[in-house]
Amino acid sequence: MKFSRRTLLQLAASGAVTAALVGPVAIVGARDLPRPPGALVEADFLSRCSRCLRCLDVCQPLAIRPGHWTDGPRNLGTPVLEAAKCIMCMECIRFCPTGALSKIPKDEVVIGTVSLVKEVCLAWRGAKRCDVCFKACPTKAFTMQNRRYPVLDVTKCDGCGICLRRCPEPGSLLLTSEGAKRYQPQPGRIITRLEDRVGPYEIEPAPYSEWFLNRLRSLAGHYGLGSK
Repeated sequence: MKFSRRTLLQLAASGAVTAALVGPVAIVGARDLPRPPGALVEADFLSRCSRCLRCLDVCQPLAIRPGHWTDGPRNLGTPVLEAAKCIMCMECIRFCPTGALSKIPKDEVVIGTVSLVKEVCLAWRGAKRCDVCFKACPTKAFTMQNRRYPVLDVTKCDGCGICLRRCPEPGSLLLTSEGAKRYQPQPGRIITRLEDRVGPYEIEPAPYSEWFLNRLRSLAGHYGLGSK
């Protein structure tokens, strides 16, 4: 499907109008929401996030959703994280074009905190011996009391959720965004030149201009605005 220059310009203008309408209310009241890994402190996150939702496009586990009106005007169109679904693949950080998500290493990311529900845990309620969470945790946040009961040190938990996904008893472990770490903007750098410390890329992110053009084409096809 081909698109005329006029059609693409109309779509671009429409996006600019949306941003102009959402932008002024973005800083007005509403609760803070869980954000993707590496998110700046809320005020800076909101000022830098362009609502492009490129992070949503690349999220394979579908852990990111767009903010809705019910989340408050300032959060409309911003990425909201469902922490329990996040596998910390770091793709959202890699593809963020504005620096709203800091390009930092995975070992510096904290997206939430796990809690252990002893009343449900197989080991703690005496149903069977189980140390799956202890063996699965990459940050060594679990220890085994008397070699039988898992104990969680929340100060070592980064919310990666590996224990949650491997636990054989649903409901034994819960992950929330409580305790998520937020980051300060890097001083002395313009938005488009933030230091990238994510690490080596297996697949280099497409240029923002290429992604934006593909997004316009997708919207045009969805709304039947393409020209033959």
